[in-house]
Amino acid sequence: MNITSKISIFFTLICLFLAICIFSILKQSENSTIEFEDKQIKKSTETFFEALKSKSFFLQNIAYEHSINDNILKILEEKKNKTNKINFIKDKYTHFFLFDKNKDFIYGNVYDINSDEFVSIPNAVKTFFKTKKIDIYLDKNRVNFITLDYEKILFTIEKVFKNNKFLGYVFVGRSLDSLFLSELSKITHQYISFLPSHTLTKKKQLKVDSNLISYDINRANNHTLFTYLELIDQLNDNKFYIRMKMNRDYFVQINKNNKTIFYIFIVTFILLIIAVYFFIDKLFAKRIKNITNIIKNISKSSSLKLKINLDYNDEITYLSKKINEMLFSINLKQHENLKKQRDFLQSVLDTQKNIILITDGKDIHTTNKKFVDIFKSKDKFLTNIALLDNKTQDNLVNIAKKYDSYEKPAKLKIEDELKYFTFDVQKLDMQKYLICMDDVSKYNEKICHLEQKASMDELTQVYNKNTITTMLNCWLEIKSFCLIIFDIDYFKNINDTYGHFIGDCVLKDLTKLIKNILPKKDILGRFGGEEFIVLINDNSSNNIINIANRLKEKVEHKRFIYDDALVNLTISLGTTFCIKGESYQDVYKRADEALYEAKNSGRNRVCYK
Repeated sequence: MNITSKISIFFTLICLFLAICIFSILKQSENSTIEFEDKQIKKSTETFFEALKSKSFFLQNIAYEHSINDNILKILEEKKNKTNKINFIKDKYTHFFLFDKNKDFIYGNVYDINSDEFVSIPNAVKTFFKTKKIDIYLDKNRVNFITLDYEKILFTIEKVFKNNKFLGYVFVGRSLDSLFLSELSKITHQYISFLPSHTLTKKKQLKVDSNLISYDINRANNHTLFTYLELIDQLNDNKFYIRMKMNRDYFVQINKNNKTIFYIFIVTFILLIIAVYFFIDKLFAKRIKNITNIIKNISKSSSLKLKINLDYNDEITYLSKKINEMLFSINLKQHENLKKQRDFLQSVLDTQKNIILITDGKDIHTTNKKFVDIFKSKDKFLTNIALLDNKTQDNLVNIAKKYDSYEKPAKLKIEDELKYFTFDVQKLDMQKYLICMDDVSKYNEKICHLEQKASMDELTQVYNKNTITTMLNCWLEIKSFCLIIFDIDYFKNINDTYGHFIGDCVLKDLTKLIKNILPKKDILGRFGGEEFIVLINDNSSNNIINIANRLKEKVEHKRFIYDDALVNLTISLGTTFCIKGESYQDVYKRADEALYEAKNSGRNRVCYK
């Protein structure tokens, strides 16, 4: 990596680090703003509930005033409707009911603020008194709600006594209409609306006195925030919700300021980095890079004639001047020594019987006479290497290391003749390698002949037991196929009658006959004695019986004549279908059992198992 790249990376990392720091600070500022909003929401929620409590306390006072009113006491004592004696304060509450001590309805009024008229009394309040335990709603700290004719009501209940005698209940309620919610909005400084249903996604809880308030916060966008308060309807224990809307002016302003600060910082820092970068690159990095490139070219070309150009009168220029003088001096003193050394090295290489070349992996720098005698030129040799590995850009040293043993020689074509070579690689220095090539063509030819001879049955010239067994295992790993095991019927009688020489002739002629019948893709092998194995390259079992019968018939009709001896020959065949992945033991056992079944059923037969 050159110095310019390092300087670039250095300044980039500085810029990235500072940008991350600024971003973290701004993000922390944003998070602090959100925390501040959460505190404001908490205060607004507390304020809202305190306002509800004050409204509830106001209703409790009204209920208490009614509970000691003489007219109310008289109505409850007589249990008669005295409408004209009840003073209904329309601007203070909307619902007023009297119930006796048995929770039976005595008297009531409902006032609709929107229409400015009294309306009918809902039956739900009567059901509420009959079905609920009213005493729990007498707690002064509770804030109670009930739904009457689809309208949410804030209510309070007060017991009525006269001379310590319990007479009944006073129910006073205020509907949560737009006027009521507007009053609460003024108190909390947030727009408040009513929601019949909602789902709290991130539920939070706040305790105000003995009341536990559940709420969540929804930041709809950067400008608007909603708080949802969960309240309980005492009639049916259902939940309903109050939504408070708040403008996020503080958050918007903080975000705006943060973005402005961030953009100003980024632009200023980028301009500063660019200025400093070009200053350093112009005065130092570019010149040092030029000196480095010249030194690299000298090391690659092994030439000391290159010269460093001088620009300024400073320390770098002084260093360049001294390097030029040093290169000139070394070039003069070493020129003759280098020539002598090269000539001596070439003479040593030319005396070697093996092919020798010196390379850096891509180019060939030096070869000996043996190399030129065999390959004529470097291009012909490299063409052979490219064909050898089918990778024209592969490293020559890596290719040589692949073919470093007699078991895996490299096959090269030289003047229409195939020759085999092994490579020996020795490292000379950081960039150069010495490769020695040994011609092992004759050795390889002998090895191939011995390998082929070791795999064949000497008598019949088909695969022997070891080879056919290996091939059977290989086929089982890669595909499904058919298998035939057959042997000659009464072969012992043939040996006893005509002699072992005729028996050997029968084995050789039988294998020739079978090989001529079978396609080239099928494989025949001698398992031992007069027993043979055939691998049929067919991935279905539909034709195996027909194939085996054709072999049986060809053998049965063949005339085996030796001098005056006519040998009549039949074979018994056991067949099976082999599925990919099966074990050798399983398939051989099935085929062998089928062969014995063919023998036991009269011989000269085909059996499938």
